[in-house]
Amino acid sequence: MKTHIFLCSILMLLVSCKDPATKEKEGLKTTSISSAIENAQEAAATNASQDRESEKATYKALKKKTPLTNDQLFAVLPKHINGNKPVSNYVLQVSSPLASGVYGPLGKKSYNFFIQDGVGSSAVVRNFFDSYKIKNQGPPKTEYIYLERDGYKTIAFLQPEIKRNEIRFVYNNRFRITLEGPDSADVLWSYIDFENLKKLDQYQ
Repeated sequence: MKTHIFLCSILMLLVSCKDPATKEKEGLKTTSISSAIENAQEAAATNASQDRESEKATYKALKKKTPLTNDQLFAVLPKHINGNKPVSNYVLQVSSPLASGVYGPLGKKSYNFFIQDGVGSSAVVRNFFDSYKIKNQGPPKTEYIYLERDGYKTIAFLQPEIKRNEIRFVYNNRFRITLEGPDSADVLWSYIDFENLKKLDQYQ
């Protein structure tokens, strides 16, 4: 009987000695998790602050630049979109700081291309990035998709009922490019001719 009581006493002693160590380990785990969360939140806040400062610098620099001329904008309009050439010279419009063109058969199957220079007093670049942050949704039976494609933030506007969609993005933190057509946003994106857009690289 004494042996039994002795063994129980030793077991209780071992359990009581083990508990504080276990609790201490659990406390350390909780503290390390909390620290990791705090560090992640601080890093996110720092990155957001740096992004805001970078955006402010971009917008300030854009205000000091001169918009491209009509001829310069006209030279950047695509020669074709998905094999479709401009309907005619009358649908290639240039009105600084905007150039646009209609490609393919007129109507629901056509493609509309727009390039707008975001310098001077224009707020097209700021408005684009503000929209990307806010991520508003459109009216019923339409949809906005906010997605980064090939390193570019893009906004797609889908209208499935009338089979017209568009995708837009900002090139070189200066030019807002928009392509509208009957295809899906991913397919429209595949039609963007970045080799042609490189003509804009000289206007930094």
